[in-house]
Amino acid sequence: MCTMQPHVDIQGRDAEGEAPGDDAERLTARLLDAALAEFTAYGLKRTSMENVAERAGLARSTLYRRFSSKQELVRAVALRQVRALLVHLVHQVEQLPTVEERLVEAFVAGVQRSRADGLLARLLESEPETVLPYFTTHSDVGLQLGRSFLAEQLRRSPGPKSAGDPEAAAEVIFRITSSIMLSPRAHIPLDTDDELRAFARTYLVPLLHLPGIGPA
Repeated sequence: MCTMQPHVDIQGRDAEGEAPGDDAERLTARLLDAALAEFTAYGLKRTSMENVAERAGLARSTLYRRFSSKQELVRAVALRQVRALLVHLVHQVEQLPTVEERLVEAFVAGVQRSRADGLLARLLESEPETVLPYFTTHSDVGLQLGRSFLAEQLRRSPGPKSAGDPEAAAEVIFRITSSIMLSPRAHIPLDTDDELRAFARTYLVPLLHLPGIGPA
């Protein structure tokens, strides 16, 4: 008796491009990798959901089941990039003995890594009007993630604890760092590692010891 089976090609993938062993997490990572590659190569405007699905070797329905729109996909890619950056920074500074030193070196590493980010550099140059809302009017999720992560790192850092409010300090530091990533050229020199360290020691470290502004 003949039974209906999904079409499977010679590589063991069905009609939607999914292999039998694929799980949800692996498929999502595959789609995000494809989206990152498309956005970096062609920008946000010129990339369609169809382009992403094709690069991932998956059906559009597989993509749309996970991301209902391109805006949602862009946000997911951006958040994954932010998470990867934060994990990288922790590894860079985890051997340093004080919270102040960790903050300074994390700031330097974060700014320099953002400058080497091919996607961010491409979008800021070619279509700033598209990418800037993700750092301003649509930045609530990224800001919350960055603030919470940084505040927790400030609390966990070794050495004498700062006298200030970790949440408030983390939010201001995250906001300032994001602004520098987007607008690197200004009156204050911020080109070299030493210049970035000097900025962090002068303007960011004191934030660790300022009282936070609570609700009225």
